[in-house]
Amino acid sequence: MNLIIYLFAVSCGTTSDITFNEGLENYNNGRNLTAISYFTRAILSDPSNPKIYFYRANAKINLEEYEEAIDDYTRAVVLDSSNQKYFINRGRAYTYVSEFEKALLDFEKAEKLDSTNALVYFNCAYLREQQNDYEEAINDYSIAISLDSTNAKFFVNRGSIYSAVGKSKKAIEDYNTAININSYDEVAYTNRGEVMAALEKYDDAVKDFTRALEINPGNIKLYFSRAETKIAQNDFLGAAADYTSIISLNHEDGTAYYNRGICYANLEMKNSACEDFNKAGSLGFFPAYEIIQQYCREKKKK
Repeated sequence: MNLIIYLFAVSCGTTSDITFNEGLENYNNGRNLTAISYFTRAILSDPSNPKIYFYRANAKINLEEYEEAIDDYTRAVVLDSSNQKYFINRGRAYTYVSEFEKALLDFEKAEKLDSTNALVYFNCAYLREQQNDYEEAINDYSIAISLDSTNAKFFVNRGSIYSAVGKSKKAIEDYNTAININSYDEVAYTNRGEVMAALEKYDDAVKDFTRALEINPGNIKLYFSRAETKIAQNDFLGAAADYTSIISLNHEDGTAYYNRGICYANLEMKNSACEDFNKAGSLGFFPAYEIIQQYCREKKKK
């Protein structure tokens, strides 16, 4: 079961420095390389400003340059050890590179600075999750929720842990709450759909995957999930339609051709099935050739 989780970065305010503001504008618009260039120039003119290091680190995190980001967060911490956000984000960066002890120390320092900030416990919960300490992860997510019960993502992440440890009912309750808070939360619908499918509540699962696809119609994984659920319902025509949607999004997806071929075979559409098996094989999905030998060529002899 593929479940999806959220992580949070936190942000600081801005300064009046023109170069910094140019960097901040690019950062907020997802132009991280350009933002880093501006932040670097701003540091040259104002090397004692911790906010510039903080934002340059955030941009580096977005580019998955975690070690470099840690260096910048550390400079920010040295310049201002009273800012909780610097410790939270450095702890998050340490988590990404699996330096869990250092991450935990940063979250503990952040907690000492402000024990009412839900993001401290949220990020700490993710750290516990990476260590497979699910009980503590649930506990930290619960603390985060007690501090901020309006954030749907907190419930989604705790629901994912509940699902991972087999507590489906609690997982569904958390996803329900997340959806009540944010009816456009694609992840909540997707994860609830996965749980419903595992519980063989296929109609509910299809509804959730359909809603998630309404929010994000380009999500190929969702089409696969819905198609697999339809197959479990023996709805091979509906599943074939989902695989066709996948193929329209990615003409090189051999798995989609193969799976659609299986659907066509179940619908006794032999020519269409064999066309898909041949296409799947040509795209590198080699198990299709075994099906061609056993099914397509055998049928031609009759």
